[in-house]
Amino acid sequence: MILHKSNRYTENIFYRLLVIPVLIFFFVVPLLSSPSDSSQPFVLFPKPLPSGTFNVSFGLSMTIVPRAIVQEGVLPLPMLEGRSRYWLTDHIFVTGQANLVYVTNQVSLGLGWAYSVGNFSFAIGDNVGYWFGFADFQGFDATAMGLTNYPYIIVGADVDNLYLSFRTDALFRISQHTTFGSASVGRIKPELTGFAFTLAVEQQVWHNSYFIFGTRIQYALPMYQTWLAFSTYNRWLVSPEIFIGYEL
Repeated sequence: MILHKSNRYTENIFYRLLVIPVLIFFFVVPLLSSPSDSSQPFVLFPKPLPSGTFNVSFGLSMTIVPRAIVQEGVLPLPMLEGRSRYWLTDHIFVTGQANLVYVTNQVSLGLGWAYSVGNFSFAIGDNVGYWFGFADFQGFDATAMGLTNYPYIIVGADVDNLYLSFRTDALFRISQHTTFGSASVGRIKPELTGFAFTLAVEQQVWHNSYFIFGTRIQYALPMYQTWLAFSTYNRWLVSPEIFIGYEL
């Protein structure tokens, strides 16, 4: 549907305000939280930690865009990635994540529950994401934004202090809006668009310093990173991603 200018302005303000809770989560919550257990700074492994614990990681991620979407050879751009987790109780936690590269960005906030049995840990949760992008170069004047939802489950195993996590997400697109010059097209239509499978390792490197690294395979309709291709491709495709980060 075509959106009127006044509606588009209101929606732009609304969507951008959604970034504020994520920024608060990354920069305000650490000031209010208890000192984290520096020996276990996990941001993905689903082992319950004491209430008030806050952990965060910063790193890079890169997604390989399928050639069916981008016909010409395109060098994937690494995205700055931040992950965080705050424990409301010994089993309930809040998560935040941000992936930023200006042209394409996404921030998300979610709630989850975790439980451990021996060396195995489990978690279920749900994240709501807001993605947005800008293309104001070489004669372009385009922006895009949308809302997504990611319910997930995580299974983790502690193998000789090597913390392995396998996560499965169901990917739902709630809405998407694209503006090109004075024209704007958008839709609000919740639908299942695919699944994502993540295998991650969190490992102590030295002293109490941990790194997280892994891969994420997405089998879904074209993801938000491809909005600038203006593709009409409507089939599920495999999109691999790799990521690495340092946990604080």
